Amino acid sequence: MKNFTKFSLLAMLIFTSLFANAQMMNDGIFMAKGSLCGGITYTNDSWKNYWEGSLYRENKNMGTVTTQSVALMGNYGISDKLNVLFSLPYITTKPSAGVLHGMSGVQDLTLAVKYRLVQAGNLSVIGSVGGSIPTNNYVADFMPFSIGNQSKTVFARGILYYTLPANLALTVNGVYTSRANVRVDREMYYSDKGYFTNEMIMPDVVNFGAKLGHYSYRWQLEGTYDQQVTGGSIDIRRNDMPGLCNKFDYTRVGFIASYRVPALKDLQIMITGGKILSGRNVGESTTFSIGLSKIVGFSKNKTSDSQNRLICRPGDNHGGMEMKKEEHK
Repeated sequence: MKNFTKFSLLAMLIFTSLFANAQMMNDGIFMAKGSLCGGITYTNDSWKNYWEGSLYRENKNMGTVTTQSVALMGNYGISDKLNVLFSLPYITTKPSAGVLHGMSGVQDLTLAVKYRLVQAGNLSVIGSVGGSIPTNNYVADFMPFSIGNQSKTVFARGILYYTLPANLALTVNGVYTSRANVRVDREMYYSDKGYFTNEMIMPDVVNFGAKLGHYSYRWQLEGTYDQQVTGGSIDIRRNDMPGLCNKFDYTRVGFIASYRVPALKDLQIMITGGKILSGRNVGESTTFSIGLSKIVGFSKNKTSDSQNRLICRPGDNHGGMEMKKEEHK
């Protein structure tokens, strides 16, 4: 019938998905001690063709399915090596045709800590752990219009971040997400077989990602690659709706472009885009987002140097990324 709009734990990524920018859970950038990065991001994701298992189909009975989100995010530097992060999205879904209606509401609160385990020259080895929890009792068993899947999650992420000459940087990351089972408003469901229970078994998820490009304090331009692999082998049944426990796999490419505007006190404007190239039980979605963020320093010992040390990454002087005088011109 149709399909899921790219793994509604997006949370993630969304980051996951949707938060593929710097100073986030899948990045090698850190807020310096006493620095807070806060922001808001608007994201639009849409698709009309999808994969029903491995079968590529057109979504004729619903037209184009669009998911929009407005997300709040924050990242605080407890130290130059330890950051605490959060994200909270408000999501709306709607089709362009048919008789079904979309849904809207606040989705899942995601919290994480990120720690630089090892730094050797320009290479950082970083670990991150966290989880997400639904913020309200939204309906999950109505895909692809549900705003989330009501599953509590715990995830562990590993990140390799390497700086190259000319402010180039390479980031590689992988994350394993364990998802709790979900209770739905029916006493029986069918996936690979009939289950006479209201508890849906949620398979765990593995994500891989990489990005390469320019990153400096003032501006950023990077290409991105993401892949998701879901446990199990349950596909959408022919001409049926997707289920929460289906296998949702995809390969996506995209970009990140951002600039901190000197005339606006270094307010960062960020634009991202992405396209799913192949998948299983997912829509062939195109995603774009625009976000605003600002870094504020709360260091008690404010010197001319500490005020300039708002971001930390390997290879920077004293562990901090300094705002050079010419960058303010």
